[in-house]
Amino acid sequence: MTDEPLKTALKADPELALKPSEPKQNWVKIGVDYGPLIAFGGAFFASKFLFKLPDPDPLIWASGSLAVASVIALIVGFVAEKRLAWIPLAAAAIGIPFAVLTVVFHDGVFIKIKMTIVNVLIAGVLLGGLALKKQPLKALVGEALKLKEPAWPKLTIYYALFYLAMAGVNEYIWRTQTDSVWATWKLFSLVGGPILFSLALFPFLMKNMIQPEEKGPDA
Repeated sequence: MTDEPLKTALKADPELALKPSEPKQNWVKIGVDYGPLIAFGGAFFASKFLFKLPDPDPLIWASGSLAVASVIALIVGFVAEKRLAWIPLAAAAIGIPFAVLTVVFHDGVFIKIKMTIVNVLIAGVLLGGLALKKQPLKALVGEALKLKEPAWPKLTIYYALFYLAMAGVNEYIWRTQTDSVWATWKLFSLVGGPILFSLALFPFLMKNMIQPEEKGPDA
């Protein structure tokens, strides 16, 4: 999955924070995080336009490739870092069962609704954390993104609404459009969606960023 989401252009996710002293490790992390998605897109469009397979065969091949690539990504990540990074692990735990169901039943609906389920789960975790007076987003990216304390609940709500909107758009697209349109949407939404959303939030983030001369709430 990565189906995974909160990867942004602002490098808000510490799992993706690049360390200049470890260039090889950086490329490994990028490969682990995006390899399954690249495998899915490559298999789908090659099956569809190069081998000209009829629908839903391209989605079946793409789903199988996604499952295999997710397992490989976990192994590579474990060998490189001597641990299982939670983002690829969560993506594989959710993505592989749906990919297998798609292949076994030869039905692309499973892989399509996975995106909806994942987005709703992310939004539910964020909103549920707020309801319990927790800050799940701050716990995830607070070390990399220094914001004033009142900004975190607002940012959490913004992201929850974003993922709910993504779930709604995904439902509309897979129910009304072709497999090719949906696959294109999947690739764009998982990479470009969070980046564009983060850019839209840039003024809010800059307004609420803790400046170097300021002290954070825990200082």
